[in-house]
Amino acid sequence: MPRVTPPDRRAKLLDAAAAAFVEHGFQRTQMDDIAERLGVSKGTIYRTFDSKDALFAAVIASADTPDTPDSTDEPPYDIGALATSITGELAAAIGALELTQIVAERRRIGRATSVADEIERLTIGLHRVMHARRTAIMVLDRCAGEIPELSGIWFGEGRYALVDLWAAYLELRATAIAIDLDRAMLARTIVEIVTTWAVKMPWDRAPRPYPDDTAAACGTMIRNLVTGGAR
Repeated sequence: MPRVTPPDRRAKLLDAAAAAFVEHGFQRTQMDDIAERLGVSKGTIYRTFDSKDALFAAVIASADTPDTPDSTDEPPYDIGALATSITGELAAAIGALELTQIVAERRRIGRATSVADEIERLTIGLHRVMHARRTAIMVLDRCAGEIPELSGIWFGEGRYALVDLWAAYLELRATAIAIDLDRAMLARTIVEIVTTWAVKMPWDRAPRPYPDDTAAACGTMIRNLVTGGAR
């Protein structure tokens, strides 16, 4: 009888690999670590991925969407190809944010919208984008510093691009900012808070009860931080 691969094997493999990369980093993670988490032999993993690089790339590319229709055919990833893919995805995600459009167009506040409402809405939008890719972001944040091809992209074009974008927005809305703090520092604080709520909380080893809608809770928090709760 031929072996039948369980239909959820790939999703479980990507979950196990992501957990190992987050715990150990890229360099220290071994295929044995992943196999042990999954409860299979190392050979089982090699029947799907021919190297740790390929498995790492697959985690970044599709661990958050393991059931997409084309996810069963693994492309021949290497770290260079992954770096190119991440660059494009980051540019697209940041470019699609309403925050980007407001800064680019130096858009005025409409009569029916307060700055506080706008900040809350922008925070919720960023939270949802980051939460949808929480596995990839968590793994990249943990491992990119060990991989030269990814380090500059992730920390420069990813995290700090968001910080710079928020700093530009805060400067644009300077008259409505309640907190007396350097714009870059406040922008970094916003990005870190959203990252914690959208990405890191789902990875808590001993999670505590949180609001059902963490995006809305995070939006309210940033709104109050920046504007003092003004409406």
